[in-house]
Amino acid sequence: MTESPDLPEDEQELLEAFARLAPEGSAEWNFENSMRRLSTPAERPTWVGPWSGLPADLWERGRATKASERVMGDVIKVVAQDLTDYTQQAVDELRRFVPEASAVDAAIRSLAARVERLERTADPLGIRPTEFDLPATDAREWARAVPAWLDGGSGLPVVVGELSDRSVLDALADAGVVVEGVDPRGAVFWAAEEAAAAQPDAHRAQFTLRDVVDHLDGLASSSRSGVVLSGCIDRASLAEKLALVDAALAALTPGGTLVLLVADQQAWDAAIDLVSRDLLPGRPFHPDTWAVVLAHRGMADVEVHRAAQGSVHAIVTRKGS
Repeated sequence: MTESPDLPEDEQELLEAFARLAPEGSAEWNFENSMRRLSTPAERPTWVGPWSGLPADLWERGRATKASERVMGDVIKVVAQDLTDYTQQAVDELRRFVPEASAVDAAIRSLAARVERLERTADPLGIRPTEFDLPATDAREWARAVPAWLDGGSGLPVVVGELSDRSVLDALADAGVVVEGVDPRGAVFWAAEEAAAAQPDAHRAQFTLRDVVDHLDGLASSSRSGVVLSGCIDRASLAEKLALVDAALAALTPGGTLVLLVADQQAWDAAIDLVSRDLLPGRPFHPDTWAVVLAHRGMADVEVHRAAQGSVHAIVTRKGS
């Protein structure tokens, strides 16, 4: 605490005592102050070594004097002083450490409270979108175009998430593309597995039962030649949509292709029930909105293919080198 020249000495000492005892780092508002305390260098040493034992010359001093009560008194006095000095060092260190431990605890409690508030704000109901019975994506209009957009000649796998639309999966298998399918819904996943069993081994896709964004996040950078997203990209919130796009772009090799098969907004609203429409975290973006979002993510070349016959638009972009 900075000494104030305007206060009498006894009042200044009282204020300093209050400052030492004042609680810091409450869970409600003082996270920054707790972190400041943790990052401030300590004024005292951060470690007290083990007791070094009695002075080496203690017994020499004893032999140099008469064997009397004076000898014992001298020994006791030296030992007591040495232990007192060592104990004082330990106490000083403990006094320095305890406030820091309190600051750590306060900082963690404050951070936990903040995270809980954010979670309640972002997802107050905790309903997973996969709990809703949503219409399957019908992208048959683009099924034959998707393999050409992907240009899977690199031999690297293409991630397809999700798996409701068999037309795209079949078209990729017919084109000889190495498909890596992902879906978090058990029924859809097992149906895709069963359908793939009828394909020749050379064209058989590999499927994973997992959230698409988690799967993409776990992939090595620049390890996939293409990513096709449908279903999950429609019902996700804005933040979740961006997380999917960012994870897909990170997984793509330079020159790799991202294909978004997005439902038409009017067709989407007409196909789902009122409860699902109210409680889902998001709804499909308009194709023009996707063009703006992808441009914001650095994609300069964005192709928008509007639905002519079906209810699904296709947005195609390629990762720069």
